[in-house]
Amino acid sequence: MLGSMLYYLGEGPRRYGLRPCPIHRRSAWEFQAVLKGAVSLRLPDPAGRQAPSRRRLWIFPPQHAHGWDGEGKLPAEIVVFHFSHVPEPLRHSLERREFLSLPLDAAQCDRLRFLARRARRHWENPSPGMMLCYEHILLELSLLVLEADTAPRRSPQPTLRILEKSLRDFSEHMGSGSYSGMAETARAAAVSPAHLRRLFHRTFQTSPKQVLDQLRFQRAMQLMADPATKLEDVAEACGFGSASAFSRAFKNKFGCTPQTWRQGAS
Repeated sequence: MLGSMLYYLGEGPRRYGLRPCPIHRRSAWEFQAVLKGAVSLRLPDPAGRQAPSRRRLWIFPPQHAHGWDGEGKLPAEIVVFHFSHVPEPLRHSLERREFLSLPLDAAQCDRLRFLARRARRHWENPSPGMMLCYEHILLELSLLVLEADTAPRRSPQPTLRILEKSLRDFSEHMGSGSYSGMAETARAAAVSPAHLRRLFHRTFQTSPKQVLDQLRFQRAMQLMADPATKLEDVAEACGFGSASAFSRAFKNKFGCTPQTWRQGAS
């Protein structure tokens, strides 16, 4: 998930009934939502065109073949994101399913409109904060899916259980002055630091430090959404030690200062 690129962004009205989207394979992970009106998913199997759907989100893995149809001349409002990667828990949810399809309520539709508008701003005018914006959107989409997906699931694999414990422990203690780092996270998951590093590399294709830093920045971004929160408080809550250390780390990762990001997010 770290470093995932936004490959495609689509939003607004579509008249798929007049101009159907032909069945083809996408190279990236696709999140497509219909927010108003109705669209019909088209598949290459004999069933072909499915019944029209309203207020619905679909998630397709790379190389899935599908297309879209509509209701005659009636327009439908859609939002589409294509990402190069998705978080491991979401990928795990699709292991034994062709794709996911979930209903949306009015508040979720409004949130997707907002995320698309925010992405559009960076899509049309690239800025230093765009990667952080795209990662934020991907996290929100993934959480929406994982929290809404009620299909029966298998018990988590041992690797996922260990990673869940370590990430949960780090999230709970990242702002603690007594937190001792990777050794403490491994101890909470009941494994050795060396084994935990191997699991992080195998699952996330990156180091534990990069994943844990991502959690720090994610927490920081949530806190900075409130303009009244001081950077000193953000740095302390996220385990950066000081506001200056946080500002340096933020700029090194995203190419802009926290203050600049705040101005662009307001």
